[in-house]
Amino acid sequence: MQRVLGRVIGALAVAAVLAAAALLTLGGSGAATAAAPPGPRLAVVAVAKRLAELRTVDLHGRQPLRLAGGGPRTKPYVDTFSPPSWSFDGAQVAFSGITGSRDGDDHEPIRSIFVVRADGSGMRPIRGTNGATFPVFSPDGQTVAFTRALDREEPTKVGGKLRQEFHGSSIWLVDLKSGKQRQLTPWRDGVKYLASSFSPDGSTLLATHDDDRLLNEPEPVALQVDGSGSRRLFAEGSSPIYSPDGSEIVFNRGFTGESETDGDLFVISADGGQVRRLTNTPGRAELSVSWDPSGQRLVYSWVQAFGSADEGLAFGVGLMQVNADGSCPQKMTLKPRASAIAVAWQPGPGRGAGRIEC
Repeated sequence: MQRVLGRVIGALAVAAVLAAAALLTLGGSGAATAAAPPGPRLAVVAVAKRLAELRTVDLHGRQPLRLAGGGPRTKPYVDTFSPPSWSFDGAQVAFSGITGSRDGDDHEPIRSIFVVRADGSGMRPIRGTNGATFPVFSPDGQTVAFTRALDREEPTKVGGKLRQEFHGSSIWLVDLKSGKQRQLTPWRDGVKYLASSFSPDGSTLLATHDDDRLLNEPEPVALQVDGSGSRRLFAEGSSPIYSPDGSEIVFNRGFTGESETDGDLFVISADGGQVRRLTNTPGRAELSVSWDPSGQRLVYSWVQAFGSADEGLAFGVGLMQVNADGSCPQKMTLKPRASAIAVAWQPGPGRGAGRIEC
């Protein structure tokens, strides 16, 4: 089911990615800088008029402040389905940006990780992150974890060895000051790792492990940052995210059913307790999720497909907030109107919103 959902999401992303590729020759530079409105703030990857934009908004989806993208002359273009990541002090946002496209029929985007301040100033690329996506700030702000993917049908060199073709991804760590990189998971054909969340003490990195040869569905795993090992959290799920105090983990899980986009959010205690269902949305799938700094509510993006692949799919995309116990779900609408693809809540003291009152 997660792989079916991936195809649906991929179809939704095509327009934004192709638009970025077509505009790469136009040049230009970053977003305008303005004073950052007071929090709490959400960083959102939004798509409007076929262009992706990284913006921050308030809890009602209003007071937008553009940080990156959003126009034909605002490179780097924002990587549509790569969630942004806040530094733990809420001062900076890391995101995956598209800086060009490779030669060839597929015009594969060239990606790097960028960092920008919360007011939209000081945007810079992180050295050593070519081909990177899905950035995750470490708690001390000195390291960013990211995912590097290779998807090649032609001979390519991977890990010093020439492969006739290769399809996989691995997780890397980069030091923000020196640009020094360290590979955390190995390259293996058909195996994908996707970074998603650091533990509050920085010792563990949550990730999704997907092996086309062995697994029916992806599985969440916990990786020791020092490279000493990993463990499977449970049998099925993806995109695990620690709660602010590290006591719980929220994750996505897909189910087979009449709809090809079923998928819901679940919560489990970090020590492996009972799984608790958070959402129940048949025909709709949650894409990205983020905790309120108080740990009492979550915000997430969702996608719903209408029609069939034969008839041509139409999509609904948006944002929701829900209490950590699954109560009081509330829909959010971005102003100006846009499709919200990925979201991250600004961390730090005073930026929590507490429970939603029904």
